This record gives sequence, C-alpha cells and structure tokens, in this order.
Amino acid sequence: MDLATSLRNHGIDAILDKWDLKPGQDKYVFMESMVVDTEVLKVLVLCDRKYQEKANNRAGGVGTESQIISQELYGKVQQTKFIPIVCEYDDDGQPCLPVFMKGLIYIDVSSEERYGEGLDQLLRLIYEQPFHQKPKLGGAPAFVSNGGTSYVRELGPQSVPSKTASPTDRDWRAF
Repeated sequence: MDLATSLRNHGIDAILDKWDLKPGQDKYVFMESMVVDTEVLKVLVLCDRKYQEKANNRAGGVGTESQIISQELYGKVQQTKFIPIVCEYDDDGQPCLPVFMKGLIYIDVSSEERYGEGLDQLLRLIYEQPFHQKPKLGGAPAFVSNGGTSYVRELGPQSVPSKTASPTDRDWRAF
C-alpha cells in the first residue's frame, strides 16, 4: 500500500484491490478488467516469495491472476503494460519473480536503500521520462550524400568511435 500511496502522491491514479474492490464484487472480473481496460496503462506486479510461490503453483487468486497475465505476456512480444516490482530476494540472492516474469526487466524496491531509486525509476517509466534519453538520429555523413572522400578524412581520426560496425551493419544496436 505504501507504493500505491506514493504513486498517488505523485499524481498517478493508482488502483488497488484493497481500495477499489468492495465486498460483493467479483475479484476475477476486477483482475481481468485491469488487463483488458485500455485506460489502465500499467499493471504493477508486486513480487515477493509468497507471490512467486502462489503464481508458480497457480494457487488461489494469484494463480488466476498469473494465468491472465501470462497469456497477455506470451501473446504480445512488445508488451509494456505489466511491470514486475521486486519486493524481496530469495536465499540465493535472486529476485522473487514468478517463472513467467523471469525474462522481464523489473524495478527493485526490495529494501529502504533501493525503494527511492525504484520509485524514481517507476515514475520516470509511467511519465515516459527515461533517465537515459535517446539522442536524436543525425543525418548521413557528407561523403555519403555529396561524394566526399571518407568519414575519417573529413572529420579526422579523433572522431572515429572506438567500436565500429561492419560496413554492412547500418542499423547499430547497443545493449
């Protein structure tokens, strides 16, 4: 509840079952609506040992939730709706994530030291203000467009990147 409260304090309309699901309402419909409602842009999955165990064993409400989410994850390669939030690590120092989320990038709020950075990371994600801004794509070098001699001769050797791609590798990727 602390994370949801922090999000609301920062202008995010956090929906939480403890706040929004009332007696007599269907919890499965509530869970499914978080998946299919186009106005719900992010679903935070708070992952600790208990959640990991229930999700992996498909037990109870968490098991149902896992089935709903895993279908969405596997059905959409470019999904950005479900964000794992690591709240705890196991005895081997691994984040407590259910199997179907192990390949996803997660946000870590597992300790007091990590909470602030994790909250910042989450707010940047929600507000689409990444810490590392991708620079704008520049134009082709002059030698390509107007018959210059070469990149090195035009700009000098100090401007050549230390890592170069093959001449056929025009779409450089960095990970």
